[in-house]
Amino acid sequence: MNSNRNGRAHYASFAVIAAGTLILGLGLPGCTANKAESSPKTPQEQVPVSATVAWESDEVLVSDVKVLGEVAIAYRRQGQQMEVIARKLNNGKQLWKDEALGAADSRGIDPTIEIAKYKGRNYVAYTGTKTGAYGRLKIADVATGKPVKIEYNFDFWGYRPFVCGKTFCAEGAKVRNGQLLGHHHFKFDWTRQRWNEVPNDQLEFGLQQGGRRLTDGVISYWNGDLEMLSYSKGSKTLWKRPYEKIFGKGYESSAGWAWVTVGDDKEILLGYGEHAQEDFFETDKKKAEYQLVGLSKIVAIDANSGEVLWRQPGISRLCGVVSPQGSAAKDDTIVVCYYNSGKQILTDEGEGRYSAHSKGATWSAAAIDTKTGTKKWSHELTDIYKYFDRLEGAGIPVTEEPMSILPLEGGDQAVNSEDGTVVPLEEVVGVTVLCTVDRDSYYIYSATLGTQAPWDTKASGDTRFTDAQAVCKRGSWKPTEAIPKVAEFRRAGYIDDEVVVLSQLGGMVAYRLTDGGGN
Repeated sequence: MNSNRNGRAHYASFAVIAAGTLILGLGLPGCTANKAESSPKTPQEQVPVSATVAWESDEVLVSDVKVLGEVAIAYRRQGQQMEVIARKLNNGKQLWKDEALGAADSRGIDPTIEIAKYKGRNYVAYTGTKTGAYGRLKIADVATGKPVKIEYNFDFWGYRPFVCGKTFCAEGAKVRNGQLLGHHHFKFDWTRQRWNEVPNDQLEFGLQQGGRRLTDGVISYWNGDLEMLSYSKGSKTLWKRPYEKIFGKGYESSAGWAWVTVGDDKEILLGYGEHAQEDFFETDKKKAEYQLVGLSKIVAIDANSGEVLWRQPGISRLCGVVSPQGSAAKDDTIVVCYYNSGKQILTDEGEGRYSAHSKGATWSAAAIDTKTGTKKWSHELTDIYKYFDRLEGAGIPVTEEPMSILPLEGGDQAVNSEDGTVVPLEEVVGVTVLCTVDRDSYYIYSATLGTQAPWDTKASGDTRFTDAQAVCKRGSWKPTEAIPKVAEFRRAGYIDDEVVVLSQLGGMVAYRLTDGGGN
C-alpha cells in the first residue's frame, strides 16, 4: 500500500484555526523475522530496521504531502505564487504543476490538498490563477494534471474549494469586470461539469445568516451584536445558541477555534475556544491583566440537543490535544494540558504594537472522559517557563499509539493516555522520532522571494502554512538528518505504508519502509 496514513488509527485531535494571542504570552505511532531463519524471533528479539530514503525534492512546500496511488501531491511556494505540484511516487520526478492562489484564506486555514473521487479517479480542486488577484475554481486529475472542462466557469474570489460529500464545494464571490457579485456557496455537479450556486434554502441555517463553517455542521454567525453557534445535519438545524452561553463571557470564534466529533455515533462535539480580550484590544487601555485559567477552554456538547456536557478551562496549546502533538488516546478520552494559576499581562506599546507576558503560571495534564468530563488521571507538569525555553528550535514528537509525551518533573516522559502510567521515553520511542516543526512565514518568504514581508505582491497576507514534518532526536526533539527506524513510522500512524512522503522544510522526502527480511 502506498499512501500517507491510510488505515491509521483515529483519535480525537484538534487543529486550532485563526488563533489570536497564544495564551501565556511567552513570546506571544514491528519488524518481520528473516525468512531464512529456522525459527522466527520474538518481537523483543527482533533487530530494528531503518527506513531508507527513496528520493528527495528541492522546493518550498506549504502543505502536507498527500499520496494517492503512484502520485505524491502538495502545495508549494514558487516565487510570488503558490503551485500545486504532483510527483511520481517511485522516483520523485515531476508529473505536473499548476499555479494556485491563496496560501492561506481569510479564515486562517492552512492549505490542504482537497481530493474527491469520481468514476474511480482522484481529482484535486484548487483556486487556479487567471487575472490579477482573482482566479478560477479548477479541478484536475491527480495522476495526469488534466483539468476538468468546466462549463460556464467564472472569475472567483473566495475561500479555497473543499470536499463536501462526494464532490467539491466553494464559498466566495463571482467576479465580473473587477466587481464582486455578492457572497455565494457553490457545489460542483460532476454530471454537468459545472459549479452550481446552492439555493439559500438548501444551506444550513447559520450559513443562511451569512455565517462561516467551523467544522461539518457547526456554523458561527452573528445576530446583531450577538455571536451565535448552530449545528445542522444536512439542511436541518438541530440547535442554535449564543456563543458566550457555550464558552463564556468574552469568548469569540475570531479569537481561535477548533472542533472535532467523537463517540461511537459522533454524538459529542468537542470545541476549543479562546477569550477575545476585547476590553484591551478594542479600547484605549494601556495595560490589562487576565487570569490564564479564563482565557481558553474545551467544551463538550451533545450534538443532538446542544446541551453542554462539561467544560475544562485554562487549556494550554503547548502540549495535549490542542498542541501539534494532539491527543493519542481512544475516542472516549482526550489528554489536555491546562493552567492552574497565573496571569497574562498585555501592554500597549504604541503604533499598533503590543507586548504580552505572563507570570506565576503553573499547569497540569489530565485525561478526560469525553462523555462525562471526569478526569481519569492527572500529573503536575514541569516549570512552564523553562519548558518554553527548551522548545526553542525543537520539534513536537508525533505518535498515534495511546501514549502522550508530557513535560513531567525530571524531564519529558511517556504517559499511558488511558491509565496515566508513566513510562521512560526510551521504552516507547526510538533514538530518532517523527516530529513536526514550525514552517513560519519568514522562512517561506526568504526562501522564495528573498524578503520577509512581500506586502506589494500577491503573496501579501499569506501567513499561515502547515507545519513541516521532520526527524527529531529523542528527548531534545531537535531536528536531525538521521533516518528513523521503520517502527517509528508505524508508531506515527503509517501502519501499512510501503512508501511514506514527508513534507519537510527542504521539500518532499520519500522513505521506503522495509521489514526485517528486506521486503
